[in-house]
Amino acid sequence: MTQADVAHTMTIDARTAIEALRAGVPNRAAIRQMGTEQTAIEHAFEAALAAAWGDAGQVPAGIGPAGIGPAGIGPAGIGMAGGFGTGKSHLLGYLAEVARQQGFVVSRVVVSKETPLSHPGHVLAAALRDAALPDRPDDPIAACVTTLRQRPEALDALEVAVSTPDAGFRPIFAACLFLIRRASTPPETLRRIERLWAGVRVSTPAIRQALAAAGAGRMFSLKSVPAGELTDQLARFVPLLFRAAGYAGWCVLLDEIELIGRYTPLQRALSYAWLGSWLGLDGKRRFPGIVSAYAITDDFVAAVINARLDSEKLPERLTLKGRAAEAVLALAGIGHIEQTVLQHRLLPPTLGDLAACHDKVLRMYSAAYTWPAPPLPPAERTSSRTMRQYIKGWITQWDLLRLVGGSVVLFDGSIATNYTEDATLAEPPALDDEEA
Repeated sequence: MTQADVAHTMTIDARTAIEALRAGVPNRAAIRQMGTEQTAIEHAFEAALAAAWGDAGQVPAGIGPAGIGPAGIGPAGIGMAGGFGTGKSHLLGYLAEVARQQGFVVSRVVVSKETPLSHPGHVLAAALRDAALPDRPDDPIAACVTTLRQRPEALDALEVAVSTPDAGFRPIFAACLFLIRRASTPPETLRRIERLWAGVRVSTPAIRQALAAAGAGRMFSLKSVPAGELTDQLARFVPLLFRAAGYAGWCVLLDEIELIGRYTPLQRALSYAWLGSWLGLDGKRRFPGIVSAYAITDDFVAAVINARLDSEKLPERLTLKGRAAEAVLALAGIGHIEQTVLQHRLLPPTLGDLAACHDKVLRMYSAAYTWPAPPLPPAERTSSRTMRQYIKGWITQWDLLRLVGGSVVLFDGSIATNYTEDATLAEPPALDDEEA
């Protein structure tokens, strides 16, 4: 690559970053160049990554590289809280970069009508669709299948791990690994296995037929797996799969979870419980190898949890429905959100933060347009103005100076969060099934 090519690439990267900041949706280029000043959250997240597998016994022997972190049960995830435009999504993106650098497969899920937190199967399916390897752009599940076929020792260890009776995995996982091991397994069968591990409900008879063709028709007792159980088993199996393929684990980032404030009470209670599951707040239901982080609005505790008495009412509601374990998890999830708002709250930027951010954006803007952007007068600092508003204001002023040589007076306002209950938000579309 020539020097001109390098310069052109740097210009494109800077332009991409500026356009993302202009839109208020930071991309990887912007995140890498902007970094973060939220060191306390970053350190807490790194501690969670280091404790991804809990005690050493949760990593089956022979699966993946050793020494990811210290032994002992540790945190399985963190949260962060802030108002609209304070940089929550940017920080989640930055944590994704940290996880990738440490060898984790990373998924980012925005809680929405299509992925309600109260429906774990939809969240898991979205996380699997969005999963990205840290070292290459290939489909993660397909890449892991290819790697396992080239690493028989890791395949052996994974097969032992899912076949152990105490592990609680359905026989279909061991059956799939048996088929992967065979060189004669046809490509369409491998793709079917990949779809199964990616969260698509695959036809069990099709797997039986593949086993029969391989002379193992009676080796595995295959039965249809209920959707809820399959979700739980995939959440435990996929991190093992990633680990066996040589990755550190699975990082799942949940954005905009304040949407659960608009759910009906029962769906809100289930959302708190499943947040607790993703975070590993109940050791018995923890998903070893998964590290989760979430972003939520900083007024959620006051506007939803306290105003609706969720801590008092919702666990009791689950208990009365015979879901005592989920009631405990729901209370733990609520408590985690309360602690997040107290300990990991994104505060308005200081004068030093603004000055450092201004200089970074100035350099990016100058590189993006090969135009020497001038320093701007310090912006008026108010408690309500967010970092997003400062950045978009600087970019707008430089646009006007560059294009018309003029300046502009900017006005900004805040956006109130809507917590009005809406029963339709917790009714997602059906997940895709493979045709029989």
